[in-house]
Order: sequence, then C-alpha cells, then structure tokens
Amino acid sequence: MSGFRLSFAVAALAVAGALAFAAACTSSTSSNSCGSGSPPALTGTYSLVSYTIGGTTVTGVSGQLQLNANGTYVANVVLPAPTGLQHDSGAYAIQGASCISENSALGNPQFVGTFTLTGTTLTLTGTVAAQAAVFVWSKTA
Repeated sequence: MSGFRLSFAVAALAVAGALAFAAACTSSTSSNSCGSGSPPALTGTYSLVSYTIGGTTVTGVSGQLQLNANGTYVANVVLPAPTGLQHDSGAYAIQGASCISENSALGNPQFVGTFTLTGTTLTLTGTVAAQAAVFVWSKTA
C-alpha cells in the first residue's frame, strides 16, 4: 500500500472534526440518517484496534486518538514501513446521534462518516479522499 494511501489514516483518526458533513450527513433531508437524540460522549483516549481502507485491512498498525471536550483531537498512528509515524490534529464535529467529521489542522484529507460506541469500542465508518475507511478504537481513558 502506498505511503500516500496510508497517510489517510491520520486524517481519519482525527475522527473528531468540525465541518461539512458530506455523504450521509450533509443535507437536511439526509440528516435523519444521523439519528436523532443526543450522541454519546466520545471524549477520551483511544487505542487503535484495526484500520481498513479501500476494503483492505492494514496490518501492523498501532495508534492513539485523543478526543477533547472542546471539539479538538490529536491522533498518532504508526503505519507499516516505510510510512511510519503519522501525526494529525484538528477539530471534529458530531451531527445527530451518529455522524462525525473531522477537519485536519495539518491539511490531511477530511474524514466524514458515522460512528458507533459500544461499551469501550468506538467504530468510525466513512470516507477519506473518496475511499471507504473503517477505524476501530478501544477507549483506554
């Protein structure tokens, strides 16, 4: 997998971002797909369990995601060589009960999609640079 494709990981990790909800979370008519009610609190620290992009699960990946109550995030992900450590930070936004997007302060591609929080497992499913991406995180703090 190319370093360019792998660099999308960090943007998605951002998982936390402010911004334009594309895909299922953009228009007022599709906002129902985001669910109604209040979203669960996502703030905290998460460890990366798995990362899939374009239908391929990337092996040998580790990382940490910090989602802050003020709508900002910091992500550090270690991808297989030669890519290595990827860092991202920025802002995230939640719409409805299940849509999330992030806006990288470092210019990385934007992640837009949905989330589920089951126990301590946070799953982010969406797109990064027009590629399907799934991030599974485990809350550690």
